[in-house]
Amino acid sequence: MNEMTVESIFGTNAGIVWQALSKNGPKNIADIAKITSLSREDVLGALGWLGRENKIALKRRGRAMIFSLGEWESHMAATTSADAIPEDQPSSKSRRTARKKARAAKVKPAALSMVALKKALVFIQSEFDANREPTPDQASKAGGMGSRQLGKALSKLDIKSESVRRGSKSLRIYPLAHKSRVWELAALDEDGLQRLIEANKSAAQNEQKSDSEEYTVFD
Repeated sequence: MNEMTVESIFGTNAGIVWQALSKNGPKNIADIAKITSLSREDVLGALGWLGRENKIALKRRGRAMIFSLGEWESHMAATTSADAIPEDQPSSKSRRTARKKARAAKVKPAALSMVALKKALVFIQSEFDANREPTPDQASKAGGMGSRQLGKALSKLDIKSESVRRGSKSLRIYPLAHKSRVWELAALDEDGLQRLIEANKSAAQNEQKSDSEEYTVFD
């Protein structure tokens, strides 16, 4: 049979009360008893034990006495809580790294297909022949590609959509003014379209570089 001692009784209760104040902050005797399920007498004994070791602070609010952990004990409680975080919990740096990897792993947009571009041009040509002005959505659907991707590709070939009003609606169309240009492009094969896009891109880069050099000379 285990021998009951002052330390085993009051020391154990003191630990329970210390934990309660650590987790819940300053409390009066009634609150401590409710939180810990200890009797009022056991709470008083535990508080006396903690007070003897200078581990608690006491303040009076009206007729009530409010007990809290001392300054050093509060620091120790915060440190204990921080140490209790599981080691495998990712740090903020780890989470940022994971997010960057996830973004990098996202599938990049598919490369421009000359076959799809050719189909879109042939469709636009057929619409122009019928005296209709197709929308980017119609042309991209015919080519089997995204409307934004088609728009960027055609822009490099000097064909741009325009915003117009049809009744009460506003929409973008490829105007009939591009008919001759579309005829020229639709007559090219996929390799010809690819070479033309690359040539236009190179010319634009050279023009930009030339403008930059002129600005530097006359600055």
